[in-house]
Amino acid sequence: MGILISRRSFVVAVIAAAVLLSALGTQQAGASGDSAQAFIQGLGDQAIAVLKDKADSTFEEREAAFREVMVEGFDIPIVSRFVLGRHWRTASKEQRKEYRTIFVDFIVRVYASRFDSYGGETFTARSVINDESGDKIVRAQIVRPSGGDPIGVDFRVRMRNEGYKVIDVSVEGISMLHTHRVEFASVVNRKGIDGLLGDLRARVEAPVEDTAE
Repeated sequence: MGILISRRSFVVAVIAAAVLLSALGTQQAGASGDSAQAFIQGLGDQAIAVLKDKADSTFEEREAAFREVMVEGFDIPIVSRFVLGRHWRTASKEQRKEYRTIFVDFIVRVYASRFDSYGGETFTARSVINDESGDKIVRAQIVRPSGGDPIGVDFRVRMRNEGYKVIDVSVEGISMLHTHRVEFASVVNRKGIDGLLGDLRARVEAPVEDTAE
């Protein structure tokens, strides 16, 4: 399980870094041709270039950039509500507000801490599937320089007024959102919403090396 989480973390870091640096370019790409595929490929290409040049930025700078990306590149209201699942309906207005804030902090800390895991991988967006929901599924591969089977990655993207937003990332059939949803539900069932919020705060405040385990 640890290997799968690490791979998903690398993929999310790749996409997030690129969204920040290529917002204008990706919106232009969205206006022509296989726009969803161009959107994801553009993110991957530019992110790989960023990850190759780790020496020119600190972790704090990468984490701050990653937070901006999560807010701008992902549909946070949909993502955060889906991850909380049925417990969203029973949460109070104050709990929902705190949860949405701490959710972004949690995702940023967990995934930004893995930027340094890049080891020469290459990224290719290969095809697009029109999902019956109206979303598009962009199928991509990450190839490791050490060899072995490519890592299959599916990006669920949805068109908004401002352009495409990433809704979910699945690596080798494992959904990032579903993984967190199961984890969060387990905590809420044992500790309640306030217990989940406390656990998320603890993860955010933990040293980076502990959070990345």
